[in-house]
Amino acid sequence: MATFDCRTQGFVLMVLFFSMTMPAHSQIDKRLDSKLRATIADVRSLKSPRARFDAAEQLPALTSKSHVGSVTDSTVADLIDLLDDPDDYVRLDVAAALGNLKAKAAIPKLLSLLPAADCLEGTLTSARSIRFALERMGVKPPPPPSYNDCHKPK
Repeated sequence: MATFDCRTQGFVLMVLFFSMTMPAHSQIDKRLDSKLRATIADVRSLKSPRARFDAAEQLPALTSKSHVGSVTDSTVADLIDLLDDPDDYVRLDVAAALGNLKAKAAIPKLLSLLPAADCLEGTLTSARSIRFALERMGVKPPPPPSYNDCHKPK
């Protein structure tokens, strides 16, 4: 039976500790990252609102089984930039994708968009998706505004 000196035992214990505490899923999924980048490029380049929406719909589907750290920081930044899209349906899908990725870098932007999204009329707005994303990131969203808050005279 092999014997270990104290230093060797300490080293082995340290390696075991770090291997157990490091996330097993912290590697970039190059295939996913590449597909997301291509889809982001499509959303940016397509002219028709319907075509852009159709492309954006792929984002939550692509990220639905992903995990934190599965795409590059650059891809996350590009997704965050897509939240500036004028089409709320695109923002809805982008927010869902960011929530799937648990991309905490998006929290400030999502929080800044939420008040306006909460006041959009319609049954399907980005507000629900933004709230979902924030909750997935561990942030409790503020309560929705009242009807009067959204319809104050200007």
